[in-house]
Amino acid sequence: MNIFLSSFTGTIDKKNRISVPSHFKSTIKNSKEKIYIFKSLKNPCLEIYLEHKINSIISSVEEEDFFSTKKDNIRTAILSDLEEIIIDNDGRFTLREDHKKFSKITTEIIFIGKGNYFEIWDLISGVRHKEIARKNMKSI
Repeated sequence: MNIFLSSFTGTIDKKNRISVPSHFKSTIKNSKEKIYIFKSLKNPCLEIYLEHKINSIISSVEEEDFFSTKKDNIRTAILSDLEEIIIDNDGRFTLREDHKKFSKITTEIIFIGKGNYFEIWDLISGVRHKEIARKNMKSI
């Protein structure tokens, strides 16, 4: 099973290119799957999924009532923003301007592994998110 673990910091260059951390790049390469990016529905970050997980999401939404407004909202929110990304030979991909604006990414970023996907955050927001998550776990 291909999973994304740990957190890594990085930068976005002047051409809006992001270098994927080597651990995540290896996971993607070993999977031999396409990868997709979309704007998170939970947080001001970007989510990166392998193709099999996207297919699973699509299948779960399609199994439900096709005419449901709720399911239509889910399909629209996820699938209309979904974009395949291609990682070049140097392990980089180009971030679209609307993705950059949505996630408030400027220069420094953090990659946060979430098991079957990973997130890309602005560094300050991502570190804060991790701290809040840890704090919330202590109160459970």
